[in-house]
Amino acid sequence: MDQLVMQAFSRHMQKIARYGGTYDDLNKHRVPLTPEERTKVMTAKAVWHHGPNGEETPAVWKSVNKKTKKTYYISSTHRAMNVRPTLQGAIGRYHKFIKGTA
Repeated sequence: MDQLVMQAFSRHMQKIARYGGTYDDLNKHRVPLTPEERTKVMTAKAVWHHGPNGEETPAVWKSVNKKTKKTYYISSTHRAMNVRPTLQGAIGRYHKFIKGTA
């Protein structure tokens, strides 16, 4: 069991490294979604609900590495993070995995 967990963790860490490094690295290069990107996220219901009125906010955010000029889309909670090179990919990972970790 422990070996399977370590293999899964190792694969997950390799994915993170491939897509721009650690959470802190991605967060350091965080930029706002464009209005079009935000609309796609909200329309796809990849949202978090905040406050007493349940205000919807995007559950996907964007990071642009200034050195490599690569854009990454991230969906995360305090327990998990998924990074994808496309907005549709990040929206898909939100629905398939991230939402369930909240």
